[in-house]
Amino acid sequence: MTIRGTCIPAGVLVALAGVLCFAPALVASDGPGRGNPHAHFQNAQQCPKCHLTYQGGMGPERFSTEADAVCLECHTKGTTGRSHPRNVRPEEKSRKMKVPSDLRLDDDGRIMCLTCHTAHGPYVSNFLRRSSPDRGFETLCEACHGKR
Repeated sequence: MTIRGTCIPAGVLVALAGVLCFAPALVASDGPGRGNPHAHFQNAQQCPKCHLTYQGGMGPERFSTEADAVCLECHTKGTTGRSHPRNVRPEEKSRKMKVPSDLRLDDDGRIMCLTCHTAHGPYVSNFLRRSSPDRGFETLCEACHGKR
């Protein structure tokens, strides 16, 4: 094949086609600086920054009261978009409010960043614990606040 009088060997074309086919997977990978900005949380040394130890091991369902500080190292005020109040006990705001068990509170029973977000897994819908392709984060809000 020639492009403006330059002959391109077939091997180069095959290599270029291969790169183009796999480029989306490379960009979406969890490597540093690519795809998942939270990839560093897959390092076990990061766990104690958010999780409490339980019976000699890490408690994946128990969060430190200091976990928000980890989020706020990168997500500074003004860059977090819509922000739900943090450090609040739901029952103090409304006796009717029931936080589902999959939306974790910190060890003192307060709302934190990790109540609604997860730092693990692929980047889908801003790392929300619940979301819908049709309704976005509305399904997350309804989990505690009910349908409006």
